[in-house]
Amino acid sequence: MVDRIDSKMTRLPPLWMSRVVAGSGNIGNSEEIRKLLGEPIPRAADLNTLRPDIAAMFATGGVLQRIAKKLGLLTKRKHKKIIPAHNTIACVDDEETLYVGVEFLEKYGEDENLLAGILAHEWGHIISSLPKGVDWSHLTWDELYEMRRDEEAYADGFAGRALYLMGYKVESMMEFLKKLNRKRNPKLPSLKYHNTATRVAILQASFEAQERAFETAGKIFKAPKFINQS
Repeated sequence: MVDRIDSKMTRLPPLWMSRVVAGSGNIGNSEEIRKLLGEPIPRAADLNTLRPDIAAMFATGGVLQRIAKKLGLLTKRKHKKIIPAHNTIACVDDEETLYVGVEFLEKYGEDENLLAGILAHEWGHIISSLPKGVDWSHLTWDELYEMRRDEEAYADGFAGRALYLMGYKVESMMEFLKKLNRKRNPKLPSLKYHNTATRVAILQASFEAQERAFETAGKIFKAPKFINQS
């Protein structure tokens, strides 16, 4: 199982850098703790307790599975499964399992453009060349934060390109990031992401770059098809 623990009390790195792997109720020895470049795995939700419309999103043919299928066709890379979870927007673990937040879906589930952007961002982590499960203890905190920001920027860039290729709009994802930023405490800057203006610019630039590439290809060759076209 994976548990959250107080990083101040244990002198471990921040939660986004730590996953505590425990067995038989034991926590804390050197073999059970690994420092990883990722978020703590969220608590899974029981599909049987979800609202019917939310549960349907996870079903075969549901919106999340349809988006994941498009991303798989686009990258020739499949995820393992999509699991509903609590207290998260979305994340992916080292086994390439996608977790999507139930509370997030209850509020934004009708915006398929946004759902596609969120899943595409997480898919960017799946296809990232950054090695999984590595202990980064030899790096300084500044180096680790820089690596995390670069990884998130790559995922944003992939999301922008993928949204265009799947036939979605990028504006919903951009506005969602701005909304999150307005709710953020300005006294607590996030070190694991670039600032919101930079992230929005990356999304827009990558979307528009892919659009230009398609327009150029269309002038030279037969007009290419989007991934969701037959």
